Amino acid sequence: MDRSNSKPSRSSLLSTLPPKVPAAGRQIKFRCSFSNTIYDVLCAKGWVETDSDTDWDVQWADREWVYEVFDQMHLESHQRLNHFRNGKEICRKDLLVKNLKKRKRQLEKEGSYEEAMNYDFFPITFNLPREYALFVEEFKRQGGLWIMKPIGSAQGKGIFLFSKLSEISEWRSDYRFTPGQTQAKEAEAYVVQRYINNPYLVGGKKFDLRLY
Repeated sequence: MDRSNSKPSRSSLLSTLPPKVPAAGRQIKFRCSFSNTIYDVLCAKGWVETDSDTDWDVQWADREWVYEVFDQMHLESHQRLNHFRNGKEICRKDLLVKNLKKRKRQLEKEGSYEEAMNYDFFPITFNLPREYALFVEEFKRQGGLWIMKPIGSAQGKGIFLFSKLSEISEWRSDYRFTPGQTQAKEAEAYVVQRYINNPYLVGGKKFDLRLY
């Protein structure tokens, strides 16, 4: 959920953030990792910026701070943060797929087959290179157009389409043994999915809507 390049509207942020002065009458203190529209909105609310690691009411932090600090700290009841604890479990592509599949298997094990059927909203997906053999088996059975995405990138970086296994041979060679190597080079991790040929569009463009 790193939004350092995003430009949220002032009106939407101003309507959802707490009022300028809490019930106790003191000013709200904030910390912000960014110098963009988000920072401007926090200042426009009349809040006071602080450098304190612990004495703040609202913090708009980047992902690195969350993973390094937030996952090991305790929040007071009045403190608000722009991330969920361990949020990468639903924000990183490979972990999201892992958890969706895990939840579906859990429901089937419990006998909740009707609810498990609701987990058909995402296309057939594999994590590469770990599930490469399973993917090849499925690819040979279905063929068609597939899409590969780096597990942690954003804004469309590193994404490509293919319809033949030979088109990803260069990626596969990244983790094969070569003469003189003591161990195989680890390939960059990707998720590979059946490509959705008829996605729902807004204004002729693809989009995603995230509700947590």
